[in-house]
This record gives sequence, structure tokens and C-alpha cells, in this order.
Amino acid sequence: MKKITILFAVILGLTACQKDFLELKPLSQPNVDNFYKTANDFGNAVNGAYDALQSSTQYGGDYNTIIETRSDNVLDNDPSSGSGLRYNIDRFIEPTTNSVLRDTWGSLYTGINRCNLILDKIDAVAMDATLKARYKGEAQFIRALSYFNLVRLWGKVPLVLTAGTTTDARSYSRNEITDIYAAIEKDLTAAAAGLPVSYTGNDVGRATSGSAKGLLGKVYVTEKKYDLAVTTLKDLVNGTTYQLLPNIADVFLVTNKNNAELLFSVKFKKGGLLGEGHGSWFGTSIGDPIEPSLRAAYPAGDKRLPLTVMIPVPTSINSVPRKYYDELSATSDVGNDFPVLRYADILLLYAEALNGVGYQAGGEAFTVLNRVRTRAGVANYTAAQLATKEAFQSAVINERRLELALESDRWFDLIRTGTAVAAIKVTGITMPDYRVVYPIPQSEIDVYNNKTTFPQNAGY
Repeated sequence: MKKITILFAVILGLTACQKDFLELKPLSQPNVDNFYKTANDFGNAVNGAYDALQSSTQYGGDYNTIIETRSDNVLDNDPSSGSGLRYNIDRFIEPTTNSVLRDTWGSLYTGINRCNLILDKIDAVAMDATLKARYKGEAQFIRALSYFNLVRLWGKVPLVLTAGTTTDARSYSRNEITDIYAAIEKDLTAAAAGLPVSYTGNDVGRATSGSAKGLLGKVYVTEKKYDLAVTTLKDLVNGTTYQLLPNIADVFLVTNKNNAELLFSVKFKKGGLLGEGHGSWFGTSIGDPIEPSLRAAYPAGDKRLPLTVMIPVPTSINSVPRKYYDELSATSDVGNDFPVLRYADILLLYAEALNGVGYQAGGEAFTVLNRVRTRAGVANYTAAQLATKEAFQSAVINERRLELALESDRWFDLIRTGTAVAAIKVTGITMPDYRVVYPIPQSEIDVYNNKTTFPQNAGY
């Protein structure tokens, strides 16, 4: 079985992206320096960076396991499938050799190295200044998103910001979490300045300045830098670029992509020969994968509850949650886009940040939180119901669970609020404290073989 290490990711980044975006020469040829010559070359390279996000080991599939199924929203009911790799992750018994985690780690560093190559080479090439700023901003956004996921999943990880050689890769160590977040903030600040507000034509759906600002706000909330989060998110909340759609179900329709609620989605297209589709997310023929406590948490009449109901897929033995329903193509794939950031998420982050700065009974944070609840068809919260800062915080986190179910947010919310162990216990599963982060893939531990600079996470 192959080992996907950072060393291997460097080689991949130096030599090839998937065939639908970019074809480079074989490793034996000096292709890297020869390739990055024109604006069109960099356009293709940026497409290759987006392609990494589409991977079945990231938003195309495995994030559903390592982020959402890991939480108290979804259960894996099939210990026999795939040698139990995903079942073990759900039950907090995965070993350091789990190949799902190994492949996701490798995929993230492959995408990062593609971004590094772009950012290393682009300043030396003459092209339109606005286009250059956009390409740099897109690479910075994708790199920041990748590191944001890495640091939340594994804690300390190697912080690689240039496209090194395999020799360089052998000297990498696990950097401090504060350093990783500083690099993420720097990338997103630059991306917000260099990216356009919107696109036209075939470019619609790429990262925008709003995408970068929204992700930066989420980063600040994760770091509990609430004052910076309020400043960053305020313009998005009060602006006119993004809005809540009147009907939440419309946000996820495959016939309504790039709607006004979406700040950034990973794009997919079914039915082609280039691997641009994906398998049905949370599709299963074995039981209902939705954890009962999730559905039980919805108030009566909540319009979000039906999105968790499993719907049979024609020509398939599987059912999928209504939120991600799409009929199979002739090539047995589907084309839902994955919503990484949407306006409801931004509203809830803003409400949380306002409360983090200082609780105000009936203040702006209540107004913003209740905008999300009003769209869902449930009663507004009053100051009497949420009379303390702690009560308001708990209400926001619960609202995020209801609003963002199956969107790869719940596990990270549990981790950053220190509530994971208690929440998982409700599902009947015992979660050891140390499993708030995943084990570093054993392939990485074996390659670096240095307990000082590249240790395994505690407990594994």
C-alpha cells in the first residue's frame, strides 16, 4: 500500500495536477521552471489548486467522515465496509495507520505545494496586474483553507510556505499552532485585498474577497480573537453582496448553484469523463446515518429538519439526506457543490463574536442570531431566555448545529468550545480526551523518525 507523505506531496506538486486541469512533463524533465511563463500557465495552475479541494480525500468525500461523522451528527453503521476504516474513525478507535487520514494529510499538502509553486513563481512573470493579484489571492485563500483544516484536525503540523525540494522536505518539523494561525491570517488578509468582489461568466464560483474575509472571520472566532472577528465580519453582515435565501432548501439545490447565500463552495459537475463529480454524500443502504440527537434538537416546525431526512436515490440502493440529494448521472456520480462558507454561517459567527466581546441583553447579537431562526420558522430568542453570556454562547453553538448540519462544521465547533467529549457521550460512544486531534499518519512518523521535531500526538 502506498504511503502518501509530505515528501510525496512535494513531488506531486512539482510534477502534476489532475489531468482535467493541468498536464505537466514527466519528473525527469525540468518542467517546473519551463512551465510558469505566461498568465495562461498560472490560470491553469490555479485551477490545479482548486482541484485539490475537489479530491475524494477532501471535500469530495472523506471530510464527511473525518469531520462530520466524527461529530455527534452522523453515525457510521457499517463496520464491515472498507475494513472498518471509517467506522473506526466514528468510534474513536482509529490506529495511526488509518489510510483515510493518511490520504487526506497527503492531499492537503499536495494542494498546499501547488499554491506554493504559484506564489513562488508569479511575481517574476509579466501579466496584467489585476489578474496577477487575483491569481495570488486565489492561491493564498486555498493555502489558508488547507492549513486551517490541517491545524484543526492534527494540531501542530509542518508549516511549508515555499515549494521546496524533497531534500528540504526531509528537514520539516511540526510548527507551533500560533505560527500556523499567523500564516493563515496573513494569507487571508492578503487574499481579501487582492481578490475581486465578484466574477462573471465561467469564473463565477472562484474565491472572492468576501470568501477570504468570511474565512478570516471564522479563523478569528476559532482563535477567540473576538474583536478582530467583529471588525472583519461586520461589513459582510451589513453588506448587500450576500443574503439569506427566503427558503433554506433552495440553498442546496443543484439547480441553484452560486446563489446569494454562498460565499465559497467547492465546485463539482456530474456526468463527465474528467472526474469532476463525486459519490453521494452520506449515501447509505444500511440504516439511517443521522444521529437521533441531531433530529431531536430541532424545535417543532423547524424548516431545517426535513433537510436531514433520508431520500431514496433512483437507480441506486442508497438513500441520501435531502440537503445533498441529486440523481445519479449515467456515470453514477452526482454534482452537488460543497458549501464551505455561507451567509448563515457568517451571521452566527458574528453573533458569537459580538457576545465574546461583551454580552448585551437584547443587543445586536440577538438580532443577528434571530435572523437565522426567523428564516428557519422558529421563535426568536429573548433576553429573558438567554440572560447570560454563557447561555447566549450555548444557544449560538446549538443553532450552528441545526443550521450547518452535514456541512463539516460541527466537529470543529465542539473542539473549539471544549464540549466534544460530553456531546459524543450522548450518542453512546466514549471519546478519550486526547482524540480531539487525530494521530499523525504513521507514514509521516516513520519517514521523519524524530521524536523531538516530529513527535506523534499524545495518547496515540
